[in-house]
Amino acid sequence: MTGAWRLDSLPSDVLILIFNYCHAFDLVRLSEVCTRFYDIIHEDTLWKKRSKQPLATNQASARFRERCNPLLCLRTKWHVSHNWQYGRYEKRFLFSQKTKLMPWLQLTDDTLWWSGGGRLCGFRRSEPLRETVLVFNEDDIGSDICKFVVKEEYIISGHRDGSLKFWTKTKRGGNHIYFNIDRAHSSDVNAVDKTGQIIVSGAGDGTVKVWRSPNRRYAEAPLASINVRDRVWSVVADPTGLKFAVGSSGNSDGPPLHIFDTECCSISDVVKHNWRRGAGILDMVWDNPHTLLTCGYDTYIRKWDIRCGMCVSSWSDPTNATLYCISSDYQHTLVTGTQFNCKAVLWDQRQKNYVQLYFMNLRRMSSPIYSISFDSCHLYGATDQHLAELTFSGYSYKEINYKEILTYKWLSF
Repeated sequence: MTGAWRLDSLPSDVLILIFNYCHAFDLVRLSEVCTRFYDIIHEDTLWKKRSKQPLATNQASARFRERCNPLLCLRTKWHVSHNWQYGRYEKRFLFSQKTKLMPWLQLTDDTLWWSGGGRLCGFRRSEPLRETVLVFNEDDIGSDICKFVVKEEYIISGHRDGSLKFWTKTKRGGNHIYFNIDRAHSSDVNAVDKTGQIIVSGAGDGTVKVWRSPNRRYAEAPLASINVRDRVWSVVADPTGLKFAVGSSGNSDGPPLHIFDTECCSISDVVKHNWRRGAGILDMVWDNPHTLLTCGYDTYIRKWDIRCGMCVSSWSDPTNATLYCISSDYQHTLVTGTQFNCKAVLWDQRQKNYVQLYFMNLRRMSSPIYSISFDSCHLYGATDQHLAELTFSGYSYKEINYKEILTYKWLSF
């Protein structure tokens, strides 16, 4: 009789087939058995399929990778995603002030941009130190910033006095201002976006204007001015630059969502839905050229397929709160910022229910999260007085599973 077979004596290709049936937790434990197991499990072969499934860390979209710092290897993706889902993270405040504001965020791979009132700050995303790389003060900005967008080398901001300002990230001639349109709108500019050489802005007076990107020192008239007859809260161009979506407050007779053609500035697609009055749209993101995600006053995330003009999926906030902001990895993961309790919610588009809750500031629970953004390892949320960062890439974080706490609370009644 031959000797008994041992697992560690099997050929590597057979071991890989066996390991493919193991849970990732078991692979981590198996890697500690011996040097051979360690070498096999730490190769990318076993992790390619697993790396395409998890939340937040799949990094499948090039647009998402552009704001990820750092990019994760295949083995690390599963661990970090597990931290996201089970509330394992480190929290810290990057910025605090006494004045209550309605801030806005933009995230790139090297800088986190924050605006609030008459200030605009850039925080360098380097470890272990967070350094403020650029600060525009009230003397530079003038009227309060409502929204801004970072595109290429410019920052474009919409202001409460109706102006649009174009800033450079480096000083030219002693200041950062590149161009200024003083009377772009007659009231607060609540929305702005840029695609190619086209800028789209929307204001509280119900107008949406399309501008050519300035390359001279005098203001040109807008290419088009559209009146949606409702306060505009959000404007976002699709990834191809061929269309842009406009979200409004929902208090007029028309729908709160419009899709326009960028070139001719006319209605491009009609979205069919039984809208409730006041169900306005506060924030939007294009997942891809055919799919638009919206959120707002009616407490729902809605997924629209522009090809059929229908809402194909929807998710309701677990506490029936207004959704102020939404961020996506352009694959499966969504994070929303809500009206109450400094609460952010993690969603998986493949599931009906939410995945996890995060409270940005337990010491100040009355503020909404006005703006939110994330990459594979970090979640950033801006409340009325704080800018918070949650980091999910570590190995020794204490679990803060608020989803389980809320579940047990409801079951106890």
